[in-house]
Order: sequence, then structure tokens, then C-alpha cells
Amino acid sequence: MVGKTRDGLPLSMILFISIIALVYAVQNVMSPALERMSLYFGFGGTKKELGIVTFSFTLLSGISMVLFGYLADKVTRVRILLAGSLLYAIPSTMILLVPPGSTGYAFFFMLELTAGFGFGMVIPNIFSLIGDLVSMNDRSKGFSFFSIATLLGMAVGVGLGSAFADGDWRIAYGIIGCVGIATALMTIGISEPSRIGRDNLFLVDEKAVEYTYRIKLSDLKTIFKKRSNIWLVINFVDTIPTGIIIFLLFTYLEEEHNVDQGIGLVFLSFVLLSTLVGTIVFGYITDTLYARGKRKARVLYALMANVAPIPFVFVGLLIPFKLPDGGTVADLFMNPAAVAVLLLFVIGLFLNGATNGSWYATVVDINLPEHRGTVLSTANFFDILGKSLGPLIGSLVADAFGTLAGMAMSIIFWVFLPFFWIPVLRHVEEDMDKTKAIFEKRLGNLSRDGGS
Repeated sequence: MVGKTRDGLPLSMILFISIIALVYAVQNVMSPALERMSLYFGFGGTKKELGIVTFSFTLLSGISMVLFGYLADKVTRVRILLAGSLLYAIPSTMILLVPPGSTGYAFFFMLELTAGFGFGMVIPNIFSLIGDLVSMNDRSKGFSFFSIATLLGMAVGVGLGSAFADGDWRIAYGIIGCVGIATALMTIGISEPSRIGRDNLFLVDEKAVEYTYRIKLSDLKTIFKKRSNIWLVINFVDTIPTGIIIFLLFTYLEEEHNVDQGIGLVFLSFVLLSTLVGTIVFGYITDTLYARGKRKARVLYALMANVAPIPFVFVGLLIPFKLPDGGTVADLFMNPAAVAVLLLFVIGLFLNGATNGSWYATVVDINLPEHRGTVLSTANFFDILGKSLGPLIGSLVADAFGTLAGMAMSIIFWVFLPFFWIPVLRHVEEDMDKTKAIFEKRLGNLSRDGGS
């Protein structure tokens, strides 16, 4: 079977990464075609009606994520994954049938809400499954691909949305939906991995022993008694700086540097690529250090990753340059100041990539298998709040004081981020030891009782 913990790991991971990328593509495909969609639905080019759709999608996905994060810790996860994958993919495909006008808008709204609910079903279940499939010493690397998939999904969504923005925008949704249905059906071949985890299967007979522990409502008190959990969950602030940068980047480049949207897309591609590379590189580094017994390495690197970008982004914002009217990509790379700004942003976001895999790996390190989906979904709900606040704060400051001031708000929020990681650094080993002691005691009981 595709999902066997030992033999099927690569295929399962590829499938999970594909599904994550597709659900994030659905979330991001709208933005390049906002004006054409507004005209299609008869709104005359105004964006607020589509903003309501995006807000509703995000809100419902957050509620769904909390609900199914809890259920991921109680029931068979691959079944929820199949249902959630179909629930976002089928409505996305049906957008091909959306007619123009107000009736079409109502139909589109309903389909997007359904897809948002499916989005929330998928994310915590894949996280929980990866936690059981990836070994303890490889968690930062394993979960770095979770982060990479979200960025790839953003790129695919924006790319497809841009490709069909001047034509039939519905085709972009249809492509994602059809591929999504295919990947959803492939999950039928995944068997539920043991919650005992990849590292501990040798301690028990996998076929004879089932990990029978499941989350109870009373466990919520236990989960949030761990101080590391509290700080990891409420650290939604770390999504605000990058949210501001990505939201305002095109406007900032155009107003401050005379860089048009096409060249701005090249700039953004370098920034996203640097984040991807940083996520992979630091995933390998922190896993290597963890395997050598440095159990705080993941948290320490995440802490440093939220300090190191500050000087690079700050200096990058201060360097002046202007491209000539009608400037090209060649003009961008022939301008030393422009290249310096690009390099500073690339280095800053590369260093920030150390946060991604380390955050997910730490959630798994300090929580029992039946608690991981709940913790992740709660944290992601707060992240949704942060992702909403970033563009809001950036746009308000930009309207009041200019785009440069709006971009500078990312620096201000970055300054506060270390204060969320310092308590985790202080308490993470204590929380890991508590979890390990409980888990090893349970494994002993399961081996002795045969899983009963």
C-alpha cells in the first residue's frame, strides 16, 4: 500500500505535498483575476464582493481546521483526507459551470465556501500523518516539505490565475480541481499508519499492537499546561511580517522604484525561491544537530531566524533606485542598487526559512500522537488571524504614511518575534521529556497487553 510507514514513505509524502500545494493553489488563484471576475459578475470592477468571498473562505477553513484537527486525533485520518480532498476539488472543478451575473456570484460563493471547508479538513490530517511517517531525527526536513508545498501552491495558484486572467478565469479553477480529484482518489491506496510512529515500530509488533489512545476533551487542559505549546500556538505574529511584504511588494516596487508588475513578479520569484531554499537547508542543519543530541537546535535556529532577517530587510528598504520608464528585467539586473536590494531581501527571507520546518517539528516533538492534530489546527487558526492582520496593517499604514512606511511595519513586527520563541527555548526540553516518559510507558503497556 502507498502509505506503509516503512516502505511507502516517499510515495505518501509526494502525494501529501501535492494535495497541500493544490489546496493552497485554490486559495490563491483568485488574486490575479480580480478585476475580470468583478466585471463577469456585474460588479463593475469593484473588489469588495470578491474580498467577502476570500474572507469567508478563510474563516470557514479556520473553523473546519479546528474541528477536524480534533477529529484527526480521534478517528481514521486517511478517510477524512479523502473526504476533504474531494470537498475542495469537486467544487473547484464545478466553477467551470459558473454563469455570469449575480446568480453566478451566488453559485461561486457557495462553491468557494465548500472548498474552504474541505481545505480545513485536509491540513491537520496531513500534518498528523506526516508526524507518524517521518522519523524523529528527520522531522525538520520532513516538515520543511510541508512548508514548501504551501509556497508552491501559492505560486501555482497565482501562476494559473495570471495565465487565464485575460481570458476565461474559470479554467484555472477547473485545472486545479481536476488534478485535485485525481490526487484525492489516490488517497484510497493509503493505509492508516500506526500512531506509534516510525521510530518506535521496532519496539512492538506493528501487526499485533495498535496504538489505542485517542484524544479526550479533558486532554485539552493537559495540552496547554505545556508552556511550549502555549507560545507555539499564540505565535501568529510571525506570519505578519511576510504577509505585509508579499501584500505590498508590487505596489512598493512600482511607487518607490518604478518597477512594473511583470518585473515585480521576477523579484517576488527570487524572494519565494530563497525562502524555499532556506527552508530545505536549515531543515537539514537542524535535523543533523538534533541527531547529535542538541535537542534545542530546532528552537534555537527558529529564534535566530526571526532576528537575522531584520538588518537585511531594513537596509534593503533604505537603498534608493529607479528603473527607467518601460524598464526591463535586464535593466533591473544592470542596476547595482536594484541588485543590492534584491540580494538583501533574498538573504533575509532565506534566513527566515529556518523557522518553517522547525516550528512543525517542535509541535510533534512535544506532543503525544493523539494531540498533534489539535495543536496544529489551533495554531493554524491563529495563523489565519496573523495572515489577515498583515495585509490589513500594511495597507492602513501605507494609505496613511506611504508604501515605504507600510513595508517598514514588517521590521517592527519582526523585532517582537524573538520574545515568542525565548519561552519555547526555555521549556522545550522539559516538555519533550514529559511527553517521552508518557509515551514510553504507554508503549510498554501496549506491548504487554497486546494493544488491549
